[in-house]
Amino acid sequence: MKERENTTFVTGFLLTLLLLGVIGIAAAANTDTIDIDINITQQVKIDVNPNSTNWTGVDTGSTTTPHAFEIQNIGSLNISTIDANITNAGSMPYGTGDATNFNAGDFILLNTSWVGFRYINKIEFNESKPSYVTPPDGWVEGNATGYFGKFRTASDSDEGQEYFFFTNMTNGSSGDCAHNGSILIGNSPKTLTQSGTTDFSGSDFVIVYTTNNTGSTYGIGDIPASHALDEYCVAIKDDCSEVIFFHFNKALDTAGNACSEDEYVFSGTLEPGNETEIWLEAKVPLGVSDGDVSTGTLTLIASQ
Repeated sequence: MKERENTTFVTGFLLTLLLLGVIGIAAAANTDTIDIDINITQQVKIDVNPNSTNWTGVDTGSTTTPHAFEIQNIGSLNISTIDANITNAGSMPYGTGDATNFNAGDFILLNTSWVGFRYINKIEFNESKPSYVTPPDGWVEGNATGYFGKFRTASDSDEGQEYFFFTNMTNGSSGDCAHNGSILIGNSPKTLTQSGTTDFSGSDFVIVYTTNNTGSTYGIGDIPASHALDEYCVAIKDDCSEVIFFHFNKALDTAGNACSEDEYVFSGTLEPGNETEIWLEAKVPLGVSDGDVSTGTLTLIASQ
C-alpha cells in the first residue's frame, strides 16, 4: 500500500515539474525586447508648397489676387532666418515689343504675416529723359555721372504708376553712383490722370545718398520715411545705369546694413516640422508687351 502511494507521489511531482517547465519555456518565448538607437544628422532644409504659380489674362497697370505658399522646416535644426531673392530682367525690356524680354520676378511682391506686400528685388534701367521733365541742378547725363529712370508699378486699386527718378554722381571730380552718388525720386507718381513730379529743379523729391563697402559695384541707400516708397532700400550700380529697389533680399545690403528697411522673409525660431506662410502677388506696370513674359524664379534661403 505504501509503495503505491509513493509511486503516485513521484508521478505527481514529475508532472508538476514538467508543467512548470512548459510554462517557463512558453513565457520566455512569448515576448522579448530590442533596444534601438538612431542618431540624426544636423541638416538645414526647407520645402515650399506649392513650388510654382501663374496668373493669366492680367491687364497692364493692375494687381493680381494673392497666392499662398507654405515654407516647412523639413531638416533637423531650428531655422532662425529665411532670406529671399528673385530673378530680374537682364536689360531694359520696355520699348522692345517682346514679352520674353520681361521677367516675371520684377512684378512680384511678397507678404508675410507681419508685414504687407513688398517687392523682393526689382530692377529699373536708365532710359531717355522726356522733354517735359526738368532735371536736377547740376545733373550730367552719362556713364558714371547720372541717368533718368522710372520706378514702374501699380496701385492696389489697379492704377498704373511711374515714379520718375534721377541717379546722380554727387562729386563732380571723382567717384561714381555707387561710391559717391545719389538718387532723386519724385514724390508723386505719374498716372493716367496726373502728371506726377516732373520738375526736379525744385524740392518735390527725396534724395538718397549711397554708402559702399570696398569692392562692391553697388551703392546702398535708404529711402526716407517721408516718401511713399519708404519701405524700400536702393542699390545703385556704379555706372549709374541701374537701380535695384528691394525689401526682402537682405543679401543685397552689401554696405553693412546701410539700409534699415530690408528684412528677412522669416526671422525667429522655426522648429523642425513647423511651417510659416507667405503670399505672393504681381503688380504689372503699364507698357508691358502682351504674351508670356519670361519665367521668374524665387529662391528662399534658410539659415540656422
